[in-house]
Amino acid sequence: MHDRCMHPDANGLISRATALRAGYTNTDLQRLCARGELVRIVPGMYAQRQLCSTLDPQGIHRLTTIASLATNADAAVASHVSAAVLHGLDLWDTDLGRVHLTIPGGKGRTTARLHVHSTPLPNEFVTTGLGIPATSPERTVVDCARLLDLDHAVVIGDSALRSKKVSMDRLRAALEVSARMNGIGAARRAIAAMSGLSESPGESISRLRMKEYGFPDPVLQQVLRVGSQFLARVDFYWRRWRLVGEFDGMGKYETGRTLTQEKFREDRLRDRGLEVFRWTWKDLWQFDMVRERFDRACARAERRRECADRMFS
Repeated sequence: MHDRCMHPDANGLISRATALRAGYTNTDLQRLCARGELVRIVPGMYAQRQLCSTLDPQGIHRLTTIASLATNADAAVASHVSAAVLHGLDLWDTDLGRVHLTIPGGKGRTTARLHVHSTPLPNEFVTTGLGIPATSPERTVVDCARLLDLDHAVVIGDSALRSKKVSMDRLRAALEVSARMNGIGAARRAIAAMSGLSESPGESISRLRMKEYGFPDPVLQQVLRVGSQFLARVDFYWRRWRLVGEFDGMGKYETGRTLTQEKFREDRLRDRGLEVFRWTWKDLWQFDMVRERFDRACARAERRRECADRMFS
């Protein structure tokens, strides 16, 4: 970089003021950015290229959120999807191109990379436990549910419930405090659809698709046993048909060994008279085909039951 040293702060950020104190000029900063040695995160805040190259999209968004907080009003807190990133909640294909801040009583504004909300924010819904001011997990889930569509909101809420960062009671309480806000109807629908039992974004969206396509309600994360012996824990289970549904997420079979283990697991389930059907990310966008597979599996189970009844009657 330069002989003079600009020391990043604990988050890896370098402010323009820090650079000027170290003897750099605005022209120097422009030249370093043009050469790719520095990356401008927000106006007046930079990071070294080496740091940025190690970060995934959520890491970049976290850094941008911290930089945005440093260059906005002292009362600003990270909120909505930006707070979800800070809390480490699962996101599925959520747009992270814009940082979301809330400044209670401030003036709202939206730019290409920043959305400042001016909604009321009671003190109990602000946390500094992350070292960064942000909305609490329950307020974050409610805000996301007001802003995002059902799929994206439920993925975030399921993650918060699964990780025990929120409870359904706390979510409902945060809903009531937010009752007069825009989008509260969508938030109520989303929170009613959330469950901490789905273990991945794909399972969360699968559950929504099942509701949309009129599936009977499954048991989630059912533990199956033969006597006292553990057989498997499955994503979705329908007792009436002894039917197992499994969502195969991308990257689930990283090696031939895991593929073989999964095949043996499925063979054990079928050997005990269980039906098993599967679907992937691609199938979530053509779920009528998954519904057809489900119906065929149920029909097979009913035929087996009828055969058994005739055999032993």
